[in-house]
Amino acid sequence: MTRSSRILLLATFLLSVSAEVHAQSTGTLVVANRRGGSVSFFDLEAGLEVGRLPVGPRIPHEAAVSPDGRRVLVGEYGDGADHGRHLIVIDLPGVRELGRIDLGARSRPHSAAFLPDGRRAVATMEESDRLALVDLDALEVVRTYPTGGREGHMVRVSSDGARAYVTNRGAEGTLSVIFLDEQREPVVIPAGEGAEGVAVSPDDAEVWVANRIANTISVIDTRALAVAATIEAPPDARRVEMSPTGRVLVPNAAEGGSLAQYDLATRELMVNTRIRVERESGSAGILAVGALAFISDRSDDAILLYDLEAPGVRRILATGHDAPDGIAWSPLRVAAFNETTRR
Repeated sequence: MTRSSRILLLATFLLSVSAEVHAQSTGTLVVANRRGGSVSFFDLEAGLEVGRLPVGPRIPHEAAVSPDGRRVLVGEYGDGADHGRHLIVIDLPGVRELGRIDLGARSRPHSAAFLPDGRRAVATMEESDRLALVDLDALEVVRTYPTGGREGHMVRVSSDGARAYVTNRGAEGTLSVIFLDEQREPVVIPAGEGAEGVAVSPDDAEVWVANRIANTISVIDTRALAVAATIEAPPDARRVEMSPTGRVLVPNAAEGGSLAQYDLATRELMVNTRIRVERESGSAGILAVGALAFISDRSDDAILLYDLEAPGVRRILATGHDAPDGIAWSPLRVAAFNETTRR
């Protein structure tokens, strides 16, 4: 599909969205692209991809956005034997690289999460089984922590920035609780085989872990530091996301794909909506913004949008994309679409 065709498709999409959904479609969607190694910036109000920044051949898998929405962080995960060692810091309004942080040999950064101050972030070092704490202003590593697990893949932090939660997909599958402000060994909690996706509840009371191979979800009590419940998950569930509306979203990449929605309070399955019916899906990233959910589908190079209040309503934000993977959101717009620039 040509760029002009994509622009026409995205413009058509925007016109077809209801007024309620459109009101929430603001800011910028950031997408890490596996094919070619780049990061895309979609202006949701305009319905257009307004920027694409090449970041090199060692492809990124995940993306994180700072609390103020100004900075993006992606890692050089790489492909095959070509693994990377840098975190790439990007200015979102300017769609430009600010610098790179060297995590050292055998790091292979995959997932990152910002701390509340917006200056510091943590990132998984999958090959060395450690977690890096970095300073984005100084572009340097502050310290690293052992995870106590194997193949630390995804990371999220508590709302106060005192804890990091890392899923370890190697061996039996575990969750590491890392105490960022303490000289304390990590607590490693058995989860399930293929532990990957992780999300923290808004009140910090629970951590949900999607165990891709076990086809389960482990609900971790953050006070007891133990599994409080084990829930059946859709097949091949790789990610889990908390919605501001009190739902837990779990996409899966098998049987044509589905989006399961669980009630956070009761842990019960509310609805399981099919994502695609044409062929097996390769859904990877998921992001909730208000009552909307964005899902990346690598099998069809597509980015999908769902209205969580209207199960089954699916829109296509982009097709013919370059293997979209991790996604993040900023309330800001890139400079060319910024209100202050337009005046």
